[in-house]
Amino acid sequence: MTINQLKTLIAQRFEALYFFYTYMGNRLFLLLIFNFLMAFLDGIGLMMFVPLLQIADDPAAAADSNQLTAWVTQGFALFNLPLNVYIMLGFIAVVFVLKAVCGFFTQYFQSVTIQRFTGKIRKNQIDGLTNLSYKAFVSTDAGHIQNSLTVESQRIAFAGAQYIETIKAGMLVLVYLGFAFRVDWQFSLLIVIGGALTNFIYKRFYKKTKDLSRKITQNNHRFGGGLIENVSHFKYLKASGRNTFFAARLSDELNDWIDNNIKVGKLSALLNAIREPMMIIIVCVTIAIQVSVFKSGLSAIIIILLLFYRAMTYIINLQTTWNNYLSSHGSKESVLKFIAYLQDNAELRNGSKVINQIESIELHDIKLAFGDFKVLKGIDLVIPAKKSVAFVGESGSGKSTLVNVLCSVLELDSGAYHINGIPIQDVDRAAYKAKIGYISQEPTIFNADIFDNVTFWAERTPENIQKFEKVMERGSLKNFLAGLPRGYEEFLGHNGMNISGGQKQRISIARELYKDVELLIMDEATSALDSETENEIRKSLEELQGSLTIVSIAHRLSTIRHADQIYLMDAGRIVANGNFEELKNKSDYFRKLTDLQGM
Repeated sequence: MTINQLKTLIAQRFEALYFFYTYMGNRLFLLLIFNFLMAFLDGIGLMMFVPLLQIADDPAAAADSNQLTAWVTQGFALFNLPLNVYIMLGFIAVVFVLKAVCGFFTQYFQSVTIQRFTGKIRKNQIDGLTNLSYKAFVSTDAGHIQNSLTVESQRIAFAGAQYIETIKAGMLVLVYLGFAFRVDWQFSLLIVIGGALTNFIYKRFYKKTKDLSRKITQNNHRFGGGLIENVSHFKYLKASGRNTFFAARLSDELNDWIDNNIKVGKLSALLNAIREPMMIIIVCVTIAIQVSVFKSGLSAIIIILLLFYRAMTYIINLQTTWNNYLSSHGSKESVLKFIAYLQDNAELRNGSKVINQIESIELHDIKLAFGDFKVLKGIDLVIPAKKSVAFVGESGSGKSTLVNVLCSVLELDSGAYHINGIPIQDVDRAAYKAKIGYISQEPTIFNADIFDNVTFWAERTPENIQKFEKVMERGSLKNFLAGLPRGYEEFLGHNGMNISGGQKQRISIARELYKDVELLIMDEATSALDSETENEIRKSLEELQGSLTIVSIAHRLSTIRHADQIYLMDAGRIVANGNFEELKNKSDYFRKLTDLQGM
């Protein structure tokens, strides 16, 4: 059997162990070794009380009373230590001090391991989300993303801790069983029977808990998605009076979540309630059998009481922690599926060729579809450096999709995309995108102050502040900035809730001007501006012509009147092109648009 086949077998037979080992590595096994050592010391310490009592009762006959005391006597003799009450007490104290030290280190190491495990899970998801293709992202539920990165990741941390506690409890049971088998095999057999009987009872609880865990995970996904929509569309919901309806939807989902968690809590309460009486009943039955059937003496009963009580406690702890682990099983399943989805839909591998300067962009027979819907149907296009081009056409003609291809956020189904003659798949995408400025129809405003929004959290040095003020002036934001109570430290609120649509768009434009880009892409960037502000922005952008490459999509033809080349699109194809006047002569549709807009 090869190593890969062995790994596959372990992954199939011990799925949970393999999962935690994948993220915790050898720390998991070190943790289990420390836990075993702590359990071993605990067992040794407890076992020493039996010979202690026998030595205190009759020192002369102690060595011959049972095998355990005989072993202790022989062990002490090896180190030339006298066997008396004081030496035994000191030995027991040392054992439990060592156990405490080991316990502290184990607990601390477990805490560090769990936190690093949680961090690694979240980092993998963040990295996967960063590398997720845009085409896959648009079909992904935002609530699922948010819930997986927050709630479900935290529940996996709890699952990891409970899984380790389960193994720890199992190891403690094995330690006590090991001691018990050496002292009294009948006792050990009763332990196994008692554990098997309780496990039969607990099995029904496990299945119900697992099913409820999956339902809770789905509740979290739907509630998280609804919450994101409620915040994103707050103004519309408030203005239209539909906020109460939306709140009712969230409340229904929240009530389902509460009900399912209550059911899990009920199962947990039942398990805890029956734990002690079940243990006491088994203890009593075991002692009765030992006394009446096996005619055990007082010392044997003391051993049984100590070992049996401890072993049964950890058997039930094992069952409880395992049930707790299962309560987060749905979270583990959900996050694993989400990570797999991110990996399966990652962007194509980044190339290695760095573009120092964008000299030309060429598209040859570009085709792209979403499912069965063909969006681009054979686009041929050349965009020279430092030229301005624009795309016009009806909604759905493929303009924004073509721009998304230029931004390298959509992969092609067929055709060729070259930068400076280099295929896009060979280009270092990160370095290329660093040269691109993108301004969309929906302005992007971050939950930060205006300086961080424009500079993208640049250090607040005098040089950066001066550059910030310059682009604010170029973006027609100088008066707006002067009127803010806190100046450039004014907080803009979630998605710019504290400012108008036009102000948000101008801040988005200023951000790209601050970036010093070589390729500026504007997708309906001035659509939210009033005529006066649009005119100011248009003049600023016209001043940029010749200094960088500008690609625009616009319905307001005044913003693209001076473009070097305008492309008219229809149903995923370029049907005509030329400068403004040339296109008026070539296309009846374009001429009609200019007439409607008084141009």
